Amino acid sequence: MADLAQLLEEELEEAVEVKNRKSLHRYITLLTSNLVKKEDNGMEHSEFQQELIKIDGRFNQIITEVREGFKRMDQRSETMQQQMDRRFDSSDKRFNRQTAMMSIGFLVITTLITIYQFLG
Repeated sequence: MADLAQLLEEELEEAVEVKNRKSLHRYITLLTSNLVKKEDNGMEHSEFQQELIKIDGRFNQIITEVREGFKRMDQRSETMQQQMDRRFDSSDKRFNRQTAMMSIGFLVITTLITIYQFLG
């Protein structure tokens, strides 16, 4: 970068009339320091971009893992729902049998009471 500053200073000195060499030197120094900052900024931008790409990759990986977790949860929930349905069906059958037995019992008792009243 010092070579560029020296070359610019010499070329500008030859191209125009220089009234103050110190002012010319400060101008060239400011100009080249700005170029250095742009180069540093370009490198930092490149590094930042690479880090963003890494973060994006990790983010996509996390999303994939979360989706897999939801799939597993859906499978578990479906299995649990099937088990609950089977249990409900079996308890529903039991309830229907109990209701039928109670109805038959009341019918027998009612029939016996009716027969007793006719005979008694």
